[in-house]
Amino acid sequence: MMANKDDILDLANERFKAAETAGRENRKEAKDDLEFLKGDQWPADAKRMREAEQRPCLTINKHQAFLRQVVNDQRQNRPAIHVHPANDGASKEVALILEGMARSIEYVSKADICYDTAVQGAASAGFGFFRFITDYESETSFDQVIKFDRIRNPLAVRIDPSSKQPDASDMNWCFIESSMARSEFKKEYPNAELSNEQVETEDDIVIVEYYSIERKADELIQLSNGESGFKSDLIELPFGVTILKRRPSYKRKVMWRKLAGRETKVSGSRSSVFSLAEFKDVLEETEIPCHYIPVFMVIGSEVDIEGEVTYSGIIRDSKDSARMYNFWMTSATEEVSMRPKTPYIGAEGQFAGHEEQWRQANIRSFSYLEYKPKAINGILAPPPSRQPMADVPQGVLQMAMHASDEIKAVTGIYDASLGARGNETSGVAIGSRKQQSDLSNFHYTDNLHRTVRHAGQCLIDMIPKVYSGERIVQIIGRDDSISHAPINSKPKIPQLVESPDGTVEAVQQILNDVTVGKYSVIVQAGPSYSSLREEARAAMMEMAGTWPKLMDVAGDEVVKAMDWPGAANISDRILKTIPPEFRTTEGEEQQQIPPQVREMMSQATEYIKQLEQALQEAQSGVAVAQIKAESDQAIAAEKNQTQRDIEELKGMIALLLKSMEPPPQLASTVSSDTAKNDSAPPAGRQGTQAQ
Repeated sequence: MMANKDDILDLANERFKAAETAGRENRKEAKDDLEFLKGDQWPADAKRMREAEQRPCLTINKHQAFLRQVVNDQRQNRPAIHVHPANDGASKEVALILEGMARSIEYVSKADICYDTAVQGAASAGFGFFRFITDYESETSFDQVIKFDRIRNPLAVRIDPSSKQPDASDMNWCFIESSMARSEFKKEYPNAELSNEQVETEDDIVIVEYYSIERKADELIQLSNGESGFKSDLIELPFGVTILKRRPSYKRKVMWRKLAGRETKVSGSRSSVFSLAEFKDVLEETEIPCHYIPVFMVIGSEVDIEGEVTYSGIIRDSKDSARMYNFWMTSATEEVSMRPKTPYIGAEGQFAGHEEQWRQANIRSFSYLEYKPKAINGILAPPPSRQPMADVPQGVLQMAMHASDEIKAVTGIYDASLGARGNETSGVAIGSRKQQSDLSNFHYTDNLHRTVRHAGQCLIDMIPKVYSGERIVQIIGRDDSISHAPINSKPKIPQLVESPDGTVEAVQQILNDVTVGKYSVIVQAGPSYSSLREEARAAMMEMAGTWPKLMDVAGDEVVKAMDWPGAANISDRILKTIPPEFRTTEGEEQQQIPPQVREMMSQATEYIKQLEQALQEAQSGVAVAQIKAESDQAIAAEKNQTQRDIEELKGMIALLLKSMEPPPQLASTVSSDTAKNDSAPPAGRQGTQAQ
């Protein structure tokens, strides 16, 4: 424990008040945005006056569709965590295992829901959150695991006001607030101070999870054997080892505590009064195995005015346009529904005997209306008829359409992105409008990727501490394949390792040791592997339509890319119908060449080596003859004879190779497969890197 209980509570109450004061305006505006998104889009006074006059207050909520568009754009570009070695102690094999473990943790704990909730909070209220928690793998297990945990209510989080990073990676403390009924609190924490408190009210108990980073001054030292650490952890120096460097530093640990309190009224600025929790007891505490606080923030738009930061989403700036749209659409509806209906006009005496029925004809629907025929000047008068109703004023409809356009302009989301018909007529114009919408709201996706990168680094930092023991873990590959791998595994038989001086030692090396080495994290954004597979299938089908022969030579690969039951069996059957020269697979090139041809090619290669050696000897003989010759004519004659011999040897080699080369069809097959293998790109997730 950092200090005694009272010191912890005093500091926590001080920090909570500071966070509440600094973020009060953001929380107020965010709450108003969420209420507006829910459908409360009329000013309270205007709504109250109109309802008193029994006038309608229509709410046409367009923001739900806009919010879904932002969140669903992010869903189509899922962030993917990739791990790479960062120092000499790390290895590529362990990096792949860590990456697979991270992907498995994401899948098991439904990290996609956490990402979606955080982006939805950022787009609606201006900020959203998710976090990491540790828990036992099951009720009967002693092994702990890391889990993603979504924070559904963004207003429940209060972060350190001194944090400057958009992902809040530099915060020193934060609070996550919840509440618990007093009766339930007494059952779960019977010994707590608030459980024994004599109170007459049954108000809920305020519960907060309090994260804080605690630092303790220490001295960092570097030893002559290459190791470094804190001086307080060093019991004694190993024999022959000295201290090379030292500098002042500090030990850092992240603490988690659960505090209980109750709400009190506190006076704020401008004679305002607000509720503030006052904590009375520390219920639980533990150390978090991470270098950072595992609470991650995703923001929308950020504006800093003289140190006062304002966060907002797509709701904030479009509320006035939405109110205007609701008013004019309500006015148009009211113009039609609340306008008195025009009366029926008939000759005098036509309504006699049916006056009450005709009197209610404006408010009731009768199956028939009776009247008395009436003649005027000997001519039968026409039946009673209603005067035509005037149309809705065009100005009202124009203002409603103008307000609708203003909502689109402020949010940056137009009809083309929503799948609705707009003013664009050509495909290019529609695509340009969609691209404009995507770019105007891309910062939500980009902010998420930045936060996921920080979360991935925290995850890689926590895995060696949580998964420190020997165990078998599940890993998920980049192609969504599931496998298992041992980590921190000690082999039963020591391995022989040769040192630089030539000596061989038996070393007990740990297999897949995730506790050593440093690893870095990057985030790639793009379609998932299933989406890429679907795109590949569509491209194959399109190519098969334009080039039908593709199914004759590669139909098995086309069917294999289809994700439906029985595709693998059908692919195998199609493969059997493909000619052998076209179904060479990886590692089968040598099997396709007949043994006789391979033997002839080997003999030819050996004979070529012998000829090259003879050629070198002949050239050496020429050099010796040149030195020993007494006349230029003798030298020239010897040289010419040697050149003729060389040409004859070259001709013999060419004839021999031509007689031994494989059939043209087989040669073309081998060369095409070789070219295919040489040009094939490495498999992996496609997308854009977010560094």
